[in-house]
Amino acid sequence: MAQKKSVEPNIVDLGNSMLKEAGLDYKLEQESLNNEIDKALNEYASKNGGSGGNRPDAKLLLDDINQDRYPVLIEYKGYKNRLEKLNKDGQVDNTNSKNEPNYKNINSYAVNGAVHYANAILHYTSYTNVIAIGMTGFKNDLGELEHKIAVYYVSKSNYGIGQKVGDYPDLSFLNSRNFDQFIKKVKELNLTPEEIEELRAQREKEINTSLVRLNNDIYQNEKGLAENDRVYLVAATIIATLGVPGKVSPLEKSDLHSLTEINNRDGDILMRKIEAFLNEKKLPQSKRDLIIRTLKNTLMTDNINRPVNGESQLKRVFSKIVDDLGIYYKIGLTTDFTGKLFNEMYSWLGFTQDKLNDVVLTPSYVAKLLVKLARVDRNSYVWDFATGFRVIIVIEANSYVNIKSSRLLPKFKTQKINSWCAA
Repeated sequence: MAQKKSVEPNIVDLGNSMLKEAGLDYKLEQESLNNEIDKALNEYASKNGGSGGNRPDAKLLLDDINQDRYPVLIEYKGYKNRLEKLNKDGQVDNTNSKNEPNYKNINSYAVNGAVHYANAILHYTSYTNVIAIGMTGFKNDLGELEHKIAVYYVSKSNYGIGQKVGDYPDLSFLNSRNFDQFIKKVKELNLTPEEIEELRAQREKEINTSLVRLNNDIYQNEKGLAENDRVYLVAATIIATLGVPGKVSPLEKSDLHSLTEINNRDGDILMRKIEAFLNEKKLPQSKRDLIIRTLKNTLMTDNINRPVNGESQLKRVFSKIVDDLGIYYKIGLTTDFTGKLFNEMYSWLGFTQDKLNDVVLTPSYVAKLLVKLARVDRNSYVWDFATGFRVIIVIEANSYVNIKSSRLLPKFKTQKINSWCAA
């Protein structure tokens, strides 16, 4: 039997009329919402798997009573069963078995597409909470248009995977009279520790895939970068793009211009941002000097800053790192992500000349068990004599413990990295 014709134009008309009736200032597919969001949607991989060009069917910005601002992204579809595609755990199914984006689902289902757009906002903007709405419908046997609306909350708190707020008959919950009550419901959404761990584990699998892809890309396509250079480039990019709210703005790809001017090369710009970040973090001066000295050896070299066809190698690699990894530290996975990052980094480094220099990092589940056995609480002080990459210290910190750490410098080739990257 042939598939029924899509009624998407009817759904688009119905949904937009609901927005208009609610008195909302919404923007259509081709219209601009603001520069930050427009740029993010353009930077993010499209729902078809290409590079950029994401265009939600409708979008708007709404403020709650506390003046907190929420981007709202709406995707319309025109088939009966194209509202949402969930996995076996009831989550929006936007990744496949290889932990890569499932563009078939993202492109075919309204909610999946809206959540994909929401992740673009989390990845490339300062917004940390997004409302993703999917709406679809069909004509019944009487020729009457029926529709369904599902609403999801996509946030740092749920690692961008999203939580369902509910099913709604229309979009009136977005109007000024109802929006505060809707946000109250959003804030009452809770994840159990088990659910949080499950979401984190899912994202960490994606991190592994992204790291392998990044590693292969840089190895195959970026000539002249030594093993340590790759490590330092990733570390430098993360530091420069984290930012400090209200004090140090995150470095963006567009801030690098591949110039040859003294003090305005891409490496100069990157180093200035790193120094500003470290100053705000109040690190001891000796540690700041070590980080800056180590990174300068890579970031300030002529070859990596020399523009070819208008773009320096530094900007190109910086952009690749931001595109592949930025989403994970933007959504709050920085600490868990760091351990995996350096695990993959170690596979980049050459240990073949010294078999005694094998590196084994403590698995997170072992570290968590050790913390439980130690019975620490918020008033405890922990002294770790062999911190390494501080996996145990990080887990203790997440338990709101007061931390004091000391470390024995590991006797392997990357001891300089160990001395500061995990700080």
